[in-house]
Amino acid sequence: MTMYRPPERHTRLIVTVVVVGALLATCGVAAAVLLLPDKHGCRSGYHWGYGGNPTGMTPEEIDAASTCLKDGMAYKPIIYLYPERPTDVTVSLSHPENLTAQYPAYGDGWRVQSQPDGDLVDLASGRDLYALYYESRNQVPATMAADGFVVPGDQTAPFLEGTLARLGLSPRESEEFIVYWLPILQQNPWNYIRFQTPAEIDANQALTITPAPDTTIRVMMTYQPLDAPVQVEPQSLPPTPERVGFVAVEWGGTPIVSG
Repeated sequence: MTMYRPPERHTRLIVTVVVVGALLATCGVAAAVLLLPDKHGCRSGYHWGYGGNPTGMTPEEIDAASTCLKDGMAYKPIIYLYPERPTDVTVSLSHPENLTAQYPAYGDGWRVQSQPDGDLVDLASGRDLYALYYESRNQVPATMAADGFVVPGDQTAPFLEGTLARLGLSPRESEEFIVYWLPILQQNPWNYIRFQTPAEIDANQALTITPAPDTTIRVMMTYQPLDAPVQVEPQSLPPTPERVGFVAVEWGGTPIVSG
């Protein structure tokens, strides 16, 4: 196997990083992987992915439209609303100043008419929608923790199929999650994956929905590409929520900042 040999001027830096990583590992802390430019040419601080709405696109089309996305961002948070009867709903975010993309326009909050099947009408524009979409800068950077999952890239789809169902996503919601994230995750030999707790999600963007849902499901995946597996404690996931009454669902993901 041909090994990468860095130029002499980078040797001291790389040795320093390796030593620090070894010290972290000795202390029982999972060392973050030093990310050199990947096969797509993304430099440190960026990763390959698609920042738009991939609904109806094939994995090949998504990859062709992908680019180097900046780390430290929450990508594709998407919100579904399922009231028990047609209802005008207002959705607000705790940190709208961090938004980098949104659809429809956020303004001072989204106001929609929502149907029990999830169909929406944006009351500002009159446009028909199926969900609310945004991307935002993180208030709190995602980092590796002592728990999580280490998943081979080629096992991403079955892992997500089982895990997302356990977290409460419907088959359609799970499919949209997988179609978006599969091209990003399956290209890596391994991925460290962890799902944030409600408190961790709220620290970045808390949701205020009026009228208040009876059931709120928020799934935010954090991930770190790995060249080789690392040892972590399996993450203990909460019981599968029962979808009763007015249900609000959100999913998204964010790359782990590599330091």
